[in-house]
Amino acid sequence: MSDYLITKVLNNNVIICKKAQEEYVLIAKGIGFNKKSGMTLQENQTVEKTYILDQKSQQDHYKSLVEQADDTLIQAVIEAVNIITNSIMKIDNQKLVISLTDHIIFAYNRLKQNQLINNPFVVETKQLYTEAYGIAEKVIDRLNHVLDVNFPEGEIGFIALHIASNTETLSIREMELTNRLINKSIFILEHDLKREIEKDTVQYQRFIRHIQFLIRRLRTGENLQKTNAFEELLKTQYPLCFNIALKIMKMLQQELGIKIYDAEVIYLTLHVYHFMVDADHTNTPNA
Repeated sequence: MSDYLITKVLNNNVIICKKAQEEYVLIAKGIGFNKKSGMTLQENQTVEKTYILDQKSQQDHYKSLVEQADDTLIQAVIEAVNIITNSIMKIDNQKLVISLTDHIIFAYNRLKQNQLINNPFVVETKQLYTEAYGIAEKVIDRLNHVLDVNFPEGEIGFIALHIASNTETLSIREMELTNRLINKSIFILEHDLKREIEKDTVQYQRFIRHIQFLIRRLRTGENLQKTNAFEELLKTQYPLCFNIALKIMKMLQQELGIKIYDAEVIYLTLHVYHFMVDADHTNTPNA
């Protein structure tokens, strides 16, 4: 097993090395402490978990990020990445290190300059990516402690998306699109039902999950089987619910530029109906 030859120490937590004529960026808590160019490092020498960047584009991007932050911030990011990688087995470590470093550095700088970005999809993110959100809460707690700051709750949602995008097939942009469409769907629902939807209910969780998988079905061209008799029944007996579902579907169709099959309206109508029934029960005395 060949050793790494240290060619440059960027800081206490990041070093540039060579092995078999290939360049690597090694990232680990304290890996650069008391190290100098020309020293060697064995692969199993570090006690802390080490992340290795072996692609030049990733290395260049990461080096540019390190230049924008001090040792304390980089070490805090590494601790954040460790929390995530120790919690989830199947995750792209290289992609996560770069995306999270990029995000946290800029989020930290914005916080210091009091330039906060509102995250309107915290509730949706928490419901859709429960495991990632729980891990993100631990990450933010650690960052707040190490950096002596107080990141807003919305930052938990942003971190959760970074985690989820490394464990699911969707990109962060696709996740943000899904959250935005769910938000628009809820707005239509609340506007037409003339009541606020409780966000901590099982029915809300089912609804946003339905919208999430509906969007996935639309993107893959999956077609649900239509039942004409059931559709006519819903139209006749629950016209308000059917029309709300139809309005949501038209919005999704316009936003996604994808044809939506009539069967989808039927299943969405049932979700709308449950919201209406639940609200009626809640508003009924002694219900």
